[in-house]
Amino acid sequence: MSNELSHDGSISGPMPGMAQPAARSADGGTADGSSVEGGSAEEDPSQGSFTQGFVAASAEAIAAAEAAQPRRPDPRQRRLDPWLRISLIILTLIAAATAIRFAKALLLPIVLAVLLTLLLTPVVNQLDRLRLPRWLGALIVVASLISALVYAAGQLAAPSEQWLNPRAPQWSKLESRLRELKRPFERLQGAQKRVAGITDTPGQRAPREVVIERTSLMGLVTDTQVVLVGALSTIVLLYFLLASGDLFLRKLVRVLPSMTDRKTAVGIARTIQTEIGRYFATITMINLGLGVVTALVMGLIGMPSPWLWGALVAVLNFVPYVGPGASLVVLTAAAVVALDDWSQIAAVPLAFFTLTLIEGQLLQPALIGRRLRLNVVVTFLSVLIWGWLWGLGGVFVAVPMLVVLRICADHIDALSAAGEFVSSE
Repeated sequence: MSNELSHDGSISGPMPGMAQPAARSADGGTADGSSVEGGSAEEDPSQGSFTQGFVAASAEAIAAAEAAQPRRPDPRQRRLDPWLRISLIILTLIAAATAIRFAKALLLPIVLAVLLTLLLTPVVNQLDRLRLPRWLGALIVVASLISALVYAAGQLAAPSEQWLNPRAPQWSKLESRLRELKRPFERLQGAQKRVAGITDTPGQRAPREVVIERTSLMGLVTDTQVVLVGALSTIVLLYFLLASGDLFLRKLVRVLPSMTDRKTAVGIARTIQTEIGRYFATITMINLGLGVVTALVMGLIGMPSPWLWGALVAVLNFVPYVGPGASLVVLTAAAVVALDDWSQIAAVPLAFFTLTLIEGQLLQPALIGRRLRLNVVVTFLSVLIWGWLWGLGGVFVAVPMLVVLRICADHIDALSAAGEFVSSE
């Protein structure tokens, strides 16, 4: 078929090199006799295979591109660098220690009040069973505690001033005996100074500057005020905690959603409170008994003011390992000052060591059990750390707080790891 030129200059007719569709006949067929089914021409098999290959190649290319592209890590699966994690832990511990040391005047009375509450709650509960109002029972217990402390302080004030004051005349005897022991070392030191004087070049010696330190009256008043305010805060908070009873436990039960959680929380709280109260009561009775026996033994040996030494031993025995060691040193020094016979002097530390050995190895395991025995290293480190943070008060609360942690770890799964380190088993 030839191309025709239309009147406007355009070419009409089939273009060369292009396939033209066949003309349809009236019966639905084409001019060349082929038929059309479903309104479309029959597909070419080669064209279908080409389409499938193109789709497969495109899918492979997309998969390769996705594999080559770096994936963004899931924020929930991110892990900190180990050194960064250790640095964060160290910084957190330093910040916590600084805050605890700075807040000593606030936190120490609270800790003492809580520990005394755990010790005295069984007594208030017993008075509550006798139909006595709880506020009145708490008032009686706190007043009895204050009266006992005031009476003991009044009875031991004169012996304490006599024996625990380094400027007392009794300690001059100790100084003279220590001077006798130091005399050989002083001779050796004098010989060293003479040899050093021979080797020195003659010249004018520099004058010595003498500095006299005076105790500030305002500093003493401030320290006394801090102690009085802390003691008053401890007493008031102790009374409120004893009078409130199970108030915080009831509020915890109201907050928990299900009845099962409430029963579990009440059971754990009751068990922890009972075990802690029993432990503190037992330790207190053991220490008081040790103090009484020590006073009797010191009196038999011939030590003056035996009840002072018994009270000192009972108080210091609340600090394991460190307290008995300090008591041994003080008793030995007092024996050197007060006694003349060396056999009597040697009997004092020997008798106290025997009593401490019986108390620590036989009495405590029998009454408390080995389940609550603490790790020696952790206990000693705890005493050092809390003593550095809070001074003498921290020394006395270090071990009770470890015991509270140990008992709570037996019943709370989140504290099981800490309890494993604290335990001696």
